[in-house]
Amino acid sequence: MYLLQCFDSCCQNYFRLYDFEGRLRTIPKYKEDARSSLSGSANKLYFILIYLKENPNQQYHGEFFGMSQSKVSKWISLLVPLLEKALTQLKVVPKRFANELYVVLKNLGELLLFMDATERKIPRSVSDERQKYEFSGKKKCHTIKNNLITNDANQILYLSDSYQGSAHDKRIAQEAGLQFPEDTYLLQDLGYVGFAPENVTVLMPKKNYKTKPLSSYEQEINWLIGKVRVKVEHVMAGIKRLKIVKEKIRLKSDEVRDRVMLIACALHNLRVQFRGNNILSE
Repeated sequence: MYLLQCFDSCCQNYFRLYDFEGRLRTIPKYKEDARSSLSGSANKLYFILIYLKENPNQQYHGEFFGMSQSKVSKWISLLVPLLEKALTQLKVVPKRFANELYVVLKNLGELLLFMDATERKIPRSVSDERQKYEFSGKKKCHTIKNNLITNDANQILYLSDSYQGSAHDKRIAQEAGLQFPEDTYLLQDLGYVGFAPENVTVLMPKKNYKTKPLSSYEQEINWLIGKVRVKVEHVMAGIKRLKIVKEKIRLKSDEVRDRVMLIACALHNLRVQFRGNNILSE
């Protein structure tokens, strides 16, 4: 209901000034045309949420809503930014910049944080150069990836920029220039070996080598770290309720791919907020 109210306001403001093609209206319009292929904000929200949740072929999605594939594509391009704007107004969108994250952490007084990376499959590019940079050696396919930072309440506080699949998790974290308040504990996996920002106590499992197996004590420590760190895996599962970030994404624009991931994280935060009556601070 809260999402629909914000989304309705965003739609009304947009269509009052712009038409379906994005052209500025000569005279502002105060009433939606009843002949619209998607009349009403509720139908528009249902349309875009179903698309993100099920990741259908656009032609199939058009058959369901009685429109052509080209019109489906136009509606997606139009509604995705409006949905992001509505989620931003609800203050559930994770931060994208290091300075914004630092302010949030100071205000919330978070002491325990989790950092992990997530990868999404994309179609293989026809460009040999792009294939090289988008290929993930870990996933053995072409991907894009993001770093996330979450808290103990399963809220996503930070989402990095989207990187090509060949980028290392540690490099993404370093290039973000992340800063943390004093006495912060950061749980991370072995993909971030060597990443140790100031004011942070890093908790990371020890790696097992064939020539130097872990002792029973080290195995116990790894088990305890994994038991706590499983929270970030639950967050990843929450994000990937949307099949568009779980399965191969067919949208070609890098900007839209990044925006879809941001929306998936924001929808997860919205569920967590109303499930536990938590509020994600500005």
